[in-house]
Amino acid sequence: MNHPKNFISKFYQSFYHFINKFEAFLLIVSVLLMATNNIANVIGRVVFQESLFFTEEINSILIILITFAGSSYASRHARHIKMTALFDLMSPVYKKIVIIIISLLTAVVMWMMCYFAVEYINWIASKGKVLPAMQIPVYLTYLWVPVSLFLTGLEYLLTATKNITHPELYMSSCIKDDIYD
Repeated sequence: MNHPKNFISKFYQSFYHFINKFEAFLLIVSVLLMATNNIANVIGRVVFQESLFFTEEINSILIILITFAGSSYASRHARHIKMTALFDLMSPVYKKIVIIIISLLTAVVMWMMCYFAVEYINWIASKGKVLPAMQIPVYLTYLWVPVSLFLTGLEYLLTATKNITHPELYMSSCIKDDIYD
């Protein structure tokens, strides 16, 4: 009989792997699309004296996607901005306490922002606004924001949990502090 803890661990590892691969793919494709879009627009302007009418809107959508998917991806890989001047001077016990507090507070902030993002998307959707050039409903361009904020909050909660349940110091749920030494 499988132990429930093993099932949860396997489910988490599968979920973690899927989200990592999906976000990495999303980031790669988004950056390539943005570069292709910009190059095509420059060629259109220089060679044909005509800009692509949708370039600005596509780039705006991709910037939103890259920013928020990138923040979720970075938190999972402990590649977010860190202010470690004081942290590096602390003893391991205080480091652990600080990282748990910071992770829990960050998770709460991410989930609050997720809630406000959903509220904003609902408000925008009720207005019926569309992008001028592409005629896509504006709220669709923001759908990745609450998903990413939720995943980022989840990662910080998992980081705090990992630090509470394991003796080692974890900077994310799967990255130990010693990789930076």
